[in-house]
Amino acid sequence: MPEPSERTSSRFYDAAMAILAEEGYGALKLAELCRRVGVTTGSFYHSFGSWQDFTRQLVQNWRTERTMRAAELARAEVDPAERVDLLLRLGVSLPHSAEAAIRVWAGVDPAVGAIQKSVDRERLAAVTEAFEELTGDPDEASDLARSAFYLVVGFEQATDDHDVAALERFLRTLQERALAQASQSGSRP
Repeated sequence: MPEPSERTSSRFYDAAMAILAEEGYGALKLAELCRRVGVTTGSFYHSFGSWQDFTRQLVQNWRTERTMRAAELARAEVDPAERVDLLLRLGVSLPHSAEAAIRVWAGVDPAVGAIQKSVDRERLAAVTEAFEELTGDPDEASDLARSAFYLVVGFEQATDDHDVAALERFLRTLQERALAQASQSGSRP
């Protein structure tokens, strides 16, 4: 079976992420997905061989778009303070309700769980690397990165009222701590 076009895939992925964000993992069903995309189930099966094939591609696309590309963007930023700021903005802009639903899904589907674990490791590594380059202190960088990571995951899991402005304020305090550490250690001019 030929792979669906990028545009076709994107329409399905966007609709699936909207379902996850609005209604949670339990609502991600073929009929609702097709209704939102405006296609028949036959059209779906023409694009994706099976529901399992689609869901595998969906979580892989989520990993690629929301983790791997973000890490690439961050690593391309040469200024350590700007890199931390970029990662902070990317973290704030995540589709938090959909991410929370993916974590629920990961708890019941081992394949999704494996991808979720990979995403967590990759995100934590990118943030740790950025904080370490900024502060020059591996232990402090690890503490800051884990704090940011736990803050975002807890934010997604703890509330339906995703107050993104509050999340950003809390993440900015970690950024300020890193900048202060960098100034004290002389790793920042």
